[in-house]
Amino acid sequence: MKHILSFIIFAFLAAACSDMYELQKKYEGEFVYPGQFDTIVGHIGFERVELDLMKAGRVPASQVKLGKAKQTVVEYDDQVITIDSLASWVNITGLTSAKLYRFSVYTIDEFKNQSVPQEIALIPFTSSDLEALALSSPSIQKSPSSAVINWPNGISSVLMEYCSLSFQYTDKDGVVRSGERGEDSRFFIGNVEPEQTVEVNMKYRVVPLVSNEAILDTVVIGDVLSVSMPSGSTEFSVAEKAILEANGVTVFTSDGVSDIEKLVYPVYASSLQDIFYFPNLKVLDLTGGELFPIPELSYTGNGITGIVGGGEFVPFMRKAGDMVSGNTQSLKDLLESGILEKVYYRPHSMGLDDMLQPYVETGIVELVEGPESVLIPDKFQLDGVVQDNAWKMDITYPAFDAPAGEGLENIYKTVLKAKNASFVFVLPKEYEFNIEEYPYLKMKVYAPAESTFAGTYYPYRKIWLRFMNYLWSFSQNSSFGQQYWSPDLITIDDAELQKWTELTIDMGTALDRHNRAIVINIGGEPSLTWDPPADIIYYFADIRFTREP
Repeated sequence: MKHILSFIIFAFLAAACSDMYELQKKYEGEFVYPGQFDTIVGHIGFERVELDLMKAGRVPASQVKLGKAKQTVVEYDDQVITIDSLASWVNITGLTSAKLYRFSVYTIDEFKNQSVPQEIALIPFTSSDLEALALSSPSIQKSPSSAVINWPNGISSVLMEYCSLSFQYTDKDGVVRSGERGEDSRFFIGNVEPEQTVEVNMKYRVVPLVSNEAILDTVVIGDVLSVSMPSGSTEFSVAEKAILEANGVTVFTSDGVSDIEKLVYPVYASSLQDIFYFPNLKVLDLTGGELFPIPELSYTGNGITGIVGGGEFVPFMRKAGDMVSGNTQSLKDLLESGILEKVYYRPHSMGLDDMLQPYVETGIVELVEGPESVLIPDKFQLDGVVQDNAWKMDITYPAFDAPAGEGLENIYKTVLKAKNASFVFVLPKEYEFNIEEYPYLKMKVYAPAESTFAGTYYPYRKIWLRFMNYLWSFSQNSSFGQQYWSPDLITIDDAELQKWTELTIDMGTALDRHNRAIVINIGGEPSLTWDPPADIIYYFADIRFTREP
């Protein structure tokens, strides 16, 4: 029994050892795994994807070191793409099907050993997705011969970001007209036939959004916009009726104004949008010409009534504030389309300078320049008592008893009658000073003898100039707030008494303001009881704006 048991144990051990070696055989041999990419991040494009494969970012292939790895392999569907380098990112094109693609990316070495793959699934943006993108409809403003196409709320949506557009149409003369627009998508079509349909071929450049993320590529969407033009007898809405009536317009239809080739607008006009409805307009005069006198403005206060303004335009004036850009679009449209042949404009008078500058060089816009120096006419002079009884001053104009001087013009004699004696020059509320064209204010002053300023009256050797948008009691005359400022008081030195002396004020501070009133005070409003031993009399002359100091 002992021998039998020993044999059985020996046989069992032999069999066990035999099975162990059989199991080992399948692990015999050498397996090599090249270095693998450390990440995979996908980006969707138009019928393509980009895959980033390294956390270090997109680096040149020469800088990618992954052990013995030599090549990059991309597999998807039945496609195998082999790149003869180690790529930190790959671009896979030709993905025209709107489906889920599964990508596997790995490296191989010179013996074709494969690394552990990186895998990702992506759905590219395709032509079928593009066809499903819906564009917002534009707002169309029409006259019988022209139209403005605009997207007030923009073209971008939750599905795409708008980049730019191009358009093309054929006008009534058979001329093919085209244009491009960027961020501002608004455009104009002109010289088209009333009561006809104009086909406008459109191309929109947009970036689609997928899950609120922009895809890699900009795509083009084609469309045809059909614009039905109205009849020439359709009455249009008027923005500046009084201005058109002054130009002789009595019927507010395109047919009714079809014979008008020139319009004149005053500098103070608020809108130019009406010119959109004039099919044969060739000339636009923005100087006011002889058609529009300066409006008048009445002041009443403290028993005094005064009127400023009236008469011809004065070059140191400009519109109060720039014209709102939305009210200038028709001018821009007619210039860009080549419909307007001539525009007359006073520099910096309406805030249109940047828009008009390209057409100055071509001669379409003619700048009407003012003289080097412009006197302030007496029609803008106002008795300061309307503001304050303490501003009382006897004013004589013209002052024929003034001391002699060389070439004096517009002479005022002022006799102080209160301690804050002042007089005022103020423009009607439609205007402000054109400081960009006339940055200096000059005047000649004749001060009395030194004995006049004895004792407490020494302050009256000083001139105090104050600039503002309105006199304090008349805030309704400006919509820009007060914007008050004043330079230092100017003292008349001993050597300048009893002789004509010129003062110069740099108006640079007023450049970004809307100043339209000048208060000329003598004395600086000192604290004293007014009872001078003799009249304090000043003469002023040649009060003017100039281009040079």
